[in-house]
Amino acid sequence: MMNPVAPLIKADNILFNALKHHRGFIRRQLMDVTPHTLPERLKVLGNSQMDIYYGVLDLPDVFHEVTGQLNATGLSDEAGYLQRLKASGGYIEITLSDTSRWILLHGIEPGRYVHLHPARYSPHSIRVKATVLKTALACMAILPAGTQPDLQVLNHIRQSVLDLSPVKELEQCEHLWKVMKMLQGE
Repeated sequence: MMNPVAPLIKADNILFNALKHHRGFIRRQLMDVTPHTLPERLKVLGNSQMDIYYGVLDLPDVFHEVTGQLNATGLSDEAGYLQRLKASGGYIEITLSDTSRWILLHGIEPGRYVHLHPARYSPHSIRVKATVLKTALACMAILPAGTQPDLQVLNHIRQSVLDLSPVKELEQCEHLWKVMKMLQGE
């Protein structure tokens, strides 16, 4: 009689919003966006805060390491994974090969029960408000590469393209400049 093969968690089981959490993915998405399509594409960012991973691991690498760790620890199916979450207070924290820390929660999409995102203040990540990320992405999509807008251009983008309130002075934008540099790979 043949032994049944235990199921394995696969990348298909991972719920991950790469536009909120992975610099490499975000940069690739910027290549395909226009000022006209930008507002609709940015709606998925919501209005809260998020952590963006900017390390060296691309999405397939992240998924491979996450699933490898889960499978190696015996969390190879949905029931076992959900039981471990319950026993761990609703989340699991893991560390990947580059020392980045990641949080695993319960994913609510059918079949995608591993909800993944970078841990707060993890190595190789930055915490960003949604409005700052939207502004950074809009500036990068609209302006020539490496351009930092002046106050008038910045407020035009925030108000006309993103329907956000204006900023009073550029001195308020230190975090925006930092996020733009991170997204540019600097």
